[in-house]
Amino acid sequence: MKVLKLHPYMTVALLQMQFQRLLHCNVVVYARHSSADEQDVLRDVGFIEAALVEHPIDETLSLREFEEVLEDQFNISMEICNNDWKPFTNKSLRLFQLPAMLKNTSQNNNNPLDLGFDFLARLLPPNSAQPNII
Repeated sequence: MKVLKLHPYMTVALLQMQFQRLLHCNVVVYARHSSADEQDVLRDVGFIEAALVEHPIDETLSLREFEEVLEDQFNISMEICNNDWKPFTNKSLRLFQLPAMLKNTSQNNNNPLDLGFDFLARLLPPNSAQPNII
């Protein structure tokens, strides 16, 4: 069972890392109707609990239902997003469907270039001084 751990002094960045690890997606947290800074702590964006909370994730919930549960229980305004930080348009998508869906969309997108050392070394002029690599 997947468990989301929330603490009033947890940063938004740590919450985002949990979403990436547990649900394979990103989350945008809002503070006063604008996106919160990654260094903001949950207490500053409205988290109402005083201690660590372990919230079990019901993967049969839709994205919108899960967002509503977290917003109602913990007073955190958030939106679950895909890996490109774009909000999901299909909010009826179930949490357990996210990993498969995100895997399919990442295959359709252009993959980033592999700029390994060998590739970069070939770009240098032949007589130029090569950097020392330790």
